[in-house]
Amino acid sequence: MAKKKAAKKRKKGSLKRNIWAGLLIALILYIGIHILSRTDGFRSMVADKISNGTRLPVALESCGTTPLLGLHLKGLDFYGVKMPDVRVRFNWFAGLSKDKPLVSQLHIQRLEVKLQRIPETGNWEPLVLHGLGSKLGAVLGLNPIHVRADDSLPKFPAYVINEKTLLQLRRAKVIWHDEQNRELAYIADLDTRIKVVAFSDRKALQTRLKCGHIKLASGRLLRDFQIEAVKIDGYKPTLILSMSDSDGEYEGFQTETLWQDLNLHLDSLSEL
Repeated sequence: MAKKKAAKKRKKGSLKRNIWAGLLIALILYIGIHILSRTDGFRSMVADKISNGTRLPVALESCGTTPLLGLHLKGLDFYGVKMPDVRVRFNWFAGLSKDKPLVSQLHIQRLEVKLQRIPETGNWEPLVLHGLGSKLGAVLGLNPIHVRADDSLPKFPAYVINEKTLLQLRRAKVIWHDEQNRELAYIADLDTRIKVVAFSDRKALQTRLKCGHIKLASGRLLRDFQIEAVKIDGYKPTLILSMSDSDGEYEGFQTETLWQDLNLHLDSLSEL
């Protein structure tokens, strides 16, 4: 009996030592990752990866990690885009799913995007943001000169960033310019809050958007615009739950052609 008790004590003691040793190793690795992420070599590596995705030279002032081992980037700039503060959250189990991207969330503060139209193609530069420029531009009344798919345009790999990456913006600004660099339209003081929620017992994507100022292609202005939308899995239409601006609140609606219908609603609001 005495020998059995002594053996149990030794096993417990060995287990505790292994746990503490494992925790110590994990702590050392955690601290090491934070230190490594602040080195010039790591910063250059991150800048090169972003440059490969954008096909543009990239400047990055500093790089670090968040407490949950995401990336914290400061002073990220490339042609037409300025991102003073970016936090990247990763989905570490993305490799187990074909649909989930490696980047689960992007938090960007004070984003500035300047889009310029290319006369020959109607595409928006920087080309890596042509999708953003064309879709949001259509909402504001900027119809592209030519409507056609172009697989040659640079895109981030879908396994890194795709439509399931949640984009959270704070005080963002997007400006559209024509070929002569004249201002066509803009969205200013843009905040977004996007998250996955349960809606009618189904998974849904909820988007809340606030804009301090919107200038439409027609020249009309909207102030303090807000909208809340929900896209339910397995349900084709998008539900616009609420919409308002400085002049009041407006009825919600559902649509299968979101970008076109938003353009019609914004244009009608600006005429009130």
